[in-house]
Amino acid sequence: MRSTISNRAAFDKDDDPPAFWRGTKALFLLFVFSGLLCAGAQIPSAPAPQTSNQVIRDKIAQYLRRRFSVASTATLTVGPLRPSIYPQFDITTVTIEDAGHQQASDFYVSKEGNYLIEGNIFGLNEDPRTEVERLIHTEGEPSAGPADAPVTIVEYADLECPHCAEEQQFIEKSLLPKYGNKVRIVFKEFPLLSIHPWAVTAAISNECAYQINPADFLRYRDLIFQNQNAIKPASAGQQLLDYGVQAGLERDKLSACVNTKSSLPRVREDYLEGEKLGVDSTPTFFINGEMIAGAAPPQTFYGIIDRDLEQSSAK
Repeated sequence: MRSTISNRAAFDKDDDPPAFWRGTKALFLLFVFSGLLCAGAQIPSAPAPQTSNQVIRDKIAQYLRRRFSVASTATLTVGPLRPSIYPQFDITTVTIEDAGHQQASDFYVSKEGNYLIEGNIFGLNEDPRTEVERLIHTEGEPSAGPADAPVTIVEYADLECPHCAEEQQFIEKSLLPKYGNKVRIVFKEFPLLSIHPWAVTAAISNECAYQINPADFLRYRDLIFQNQNAIKPASAGQQLLDYGVQAGLERDKLSACVNTKSSLPRVREDYLEGEKLGVDSTPTFFINGEMIAGAAPPQTFYGIIDRDLEQSSAK
């Protein structure tokens, strides 16, 4: 299932996601940052001296305001520069807030402060799978299978996506029984709000289940997938609470977590991580860093897993 409009704005406001998206989509289209933004006139012929963190942040803010004609009523904040996995670049989060609405984007910043890049940087001199694995956070994430399994499959899924529900059946009934403790599955949230009205609410509820009791996470996830056709946008919140009780969760705890959206940061992190990896449809899988986009046939999964297990044994 593919999303044709960016969903990022939905995760940047502590408000009801569908209403927020409908009311602010046009506003945030004005704040789209894309491509390579050159904040310096020339590429230096020799390494430039390090510029202070605050000077670079001020430079970025001034450039973006002028380049995209950001309204004077909007607050534009450039966060601290943080080390990235690429030695020539730091990373920063730029946030725009106007009329109580927020949108945030991550940017890479060259060390000397001359270049600003939104999107991915690809290291052409290293194994692409290794680079992808480095970008994916798996520690403390919902998963099935041992942490030291030789094959790790990371899935970015939308709980309202029919293909994701089909793939979940394949994973549980075929893939995991076939490989046992040789495979670990890590589950990530990637709700496509632009086409699925209750997807974000379900993702928040799902991550709340993990926060409350990790042992109930998969059972709850299964119930949501099994009842996709019965869940209606107008009553999704109450229905998701009902399925949580069926999965063994305490209704009051789940309701409190969902109402405060305390798991929304986890959903946002999963979504932004998926964007960095090039995910734009669900389900999308990464098997030891190798991407499979969409509902691929079982033999595609088995072929990659068998190859990686053979290579692991050889090592």
